Amino acid sequence: MCYNFNNKKVNLKKAAENLNAEGYEKGEFDVTGSVNSFIKETTPTIPAIVNHNGIVLMNTFWGIKENPDAPTKGKNLQSENTHTFYRKIEKNRCLIPASSYFEYKQVSTPGRKTPLKVKHEMFWKNKAQFYIAGYFDIYDDGNLGFGLVTTLPNPVQAEIHNRMIITLDEKMGRSFLNQEPIETFQFPNYSPDLEYMNLEPQKMPNTLF
Repeated sequence: MCYNFNNKKVNLKKAAENLNAEGYEKGEFDVTGSVNSFIKETTPTIPAIVNHNGIVLMNTFWGIKENPDAPTKGKNLQSENTHTFYRKIEKNRCLIPASSYFEYKQVSTPGRKTPLKVKHEMFWKNKAQFYIAGYFDIYDDGNLGFGLVTTLPNPVQAEIHNRMIITLDEKMGRSFLNQEPIETFQFPNYSPDLEYMNLEPQKMPNTLF
């Protein structure tokens, strides 16, 4: 599951223009690097383009639960549960601009009972930024919190993890915001062109390449 992504190279002005979003004002948004879902924020700081009283760029929280009873609750949402567990928010669509995201590959090693977790960074091939699909909920104070929507992995993602966040280009992002059925964006109906980098090669056993 994805609990960390990067927005350092994101051009928010371009994102707002491509998705016909209002609300962009230079200096109000922070796209300086790694975004970690386990860092507790007191104010919304994550830029997202939301379908909420129009298509709007605004700062949000990560998590559909305002006060979750578990640190991972409401952060990743399985798209297969859209019409059951998430039926109350399935029309609350948002896109989170990003340039990469991070996943941990579990690697079995001789002599260890538990697998090693090796950090990898996932990118879109030949594309500086993309949009992570999300559903949002409205907190009691009026702020918005999102969960990243996941699907089964395509072959590249499956090399690293058994789930994949739904990442979209501008065209598919507009369709997502405009309430195209979630099944349109699930693998294998839709598959992003991904590549990855091993950020911790020193952890890999010598017998693996």
